[in-house]
Amino acid sequence: MKTVCKFFLTAGKILAGLILLTFLISSVVYINLKNFTVKKIRMSDAQNNVQNHGQEVYLMGTFHTSHFDKMSNYSIEEMLNAVKNINPDVIFIEAREENFDRLGIVDGPVDMCIAYSYCQEFQIPVEMIDYWKVDNDTYKKNTTTADRDNHIHQNIMKKLKQYDDKKILIICGFGHLYPQCDRLLSAGGKKEKIPHAGNLFKRGAHGAEDSGDFKYPSSICDVWEKRSYFYAHTYPESIQSDENINADVKAQWPVDTTNRFYNSQMKYCELFKSNRIYKEK
Repeated sequence: MKTVCKFFLTAGKILAGLILLTFLISSVVYINLKNFTVKKIRMSDAQNNVQNHGQEVYLMGTFHTSHFDKMSNYSIEEMLNAVKNINPDVIFIEAREENFDRLGIVDGPVDMCIAYSYCQEFQIPVEMIDYWKVDNDTYKKNTTTADRDNHIHQNIMKKLKQYDDKKILIICGFGHLYPQCDRLLSAGGKKEKIPHAGNLFKRGAHGAEDSGDFKYPSSICDVWEKRSYFYAHTYPESIQSDENINADVKAQWPVDTTNRFYNSQMKYCELFKSNRIYKEK
């Protein structure tokens, strides 16, 4: 009996220790979450085996609408602080180039629209590198796939050729961060450490000027309104009228006849206009 009791007592202590260790690890990861979202790769000319010492590529993984939740521990303000502190020559964002070229729409998530508006405000060149399409075979709404990441990588490599000896920042959803890092390393890139990566998210770090209270880029409401209307009406209407798309896929893209979706998206403009960082519960 004593042996059994001793066994359960020991097992209980081990279990408690594991629970405490898991809690401590989770706490450390949560507190330092942002540190895991920025990577740096030095690209090289793989064909000629020549290191391109001037082309620094930073990749930053973001969390779209979760940045507006206090519990995320990663705000839009911190995202823009990192952009300012990295001080890139050009920014690549998760949005599709064809819709921008054809309609002037930044069709990426809200953090990409904010990044684009930031680029407008500070006259930073911006490129679109996302890829996805609605079809009957491969389309899954709000997901990423290896095929999508392969196309994004192809777009990145094509754009990189236009910016030799430049510092490039690629902003993409966190789900794309490691797949894109792996593809760039396979393409001849070399991983480089970012000293004190956590400081990137602070105001005025790395010599960047601190402009005072946080403000969203001035064009964000206009950019966001166009994007909201596009997904409420323009894009669903084009899908509904496409005879090649089946009924199951079309059902995922109803036209917003009551403007319910459009109005829900436009609530973000209330945050933008009042320069609030977090959504109210």
